[in-house]
Amino acid sequence: MKKLLLALLACLPFGVATAADMPIKAPIQRFVVDNGWAGMYAGINGGWNLGSFSPFVDTGPTATKINLDDNNPFVGGHIGYLYQGTASNFVFGPEIGIQYWGFKSKDQVTMVTETVVTFQQKIDFLAYANARAGYALTPSLLAYVTGGAAWAHMKSDVQIDVADVIGTTKNNSILGWNVGAGLEFKLGEYLSLGAEYRHYDFGKVNSVDPVPQLLLAGVGDKLTVDQAMGRLSYRFH
Repeated sequence: MKKLLLALLACLPFGVATAADMPIKAPIQRFVVDNGWAGMYAGINGGWNLGSFSPFVDTGPTATKINLDDNNPFVGGHIGYLYQGTASNFVFGPEIGIQYWGFKSKDQVTMVTETVVTFQQKIDFLAYANARAGYALTPSLLAYVTGGAAWAHMKSDVQIDVADVIGTTKNNSILGWNVGAGLEFKLGEYLSLGAEYRHYDFGKVNSVDPVPQLLLAGVGDKLTVDQAMGRLSYRFH
């Protein structure tokens, strides 16, 4: 019995030391995994348009410029998808959108015959299909460029004030291109806020029917629009 007690006492320090030396299990830490900018997103946008369209009225050897420039607010929506490689700061992807412009301008010109011709230009809706390419400056800040095709619905009105008012209206779709650049900042896991500048160019636009040719009038000039835009997007995961 004495030998058994001595054996137990001899083992006791070893047992205590072994228990004291056992590592303590660290608490579980949870990390939020950031998948960058990759994925689908959709949102709204709005801002201000500065349009430039100054067609001419050909009255013979000279041409009189009329000003159909316009400044107007706009609102729209967009949807797109961004691809981002593993451990890469570069992103790219397609985006489509539609905007309501409310672009409307009017001007008058007096012909050599003292006839007053009133021109009015309207662009109500615009749609675009763009490609975006960018670089993540930080995990929350993206700088990008964008560009692609643009379609606009345009309505042109011309009224000729003679003995009676003669008018003509033309509705047509015009095709152009756009290019721009912007910054986008993550507000959280799902929302991002952006600011973008965009330039639209629709080339030379023939906006009226041949009716004004009765007064030797012809209309056609380059239509461009510069746009300052704010964007709010929801990022799907």
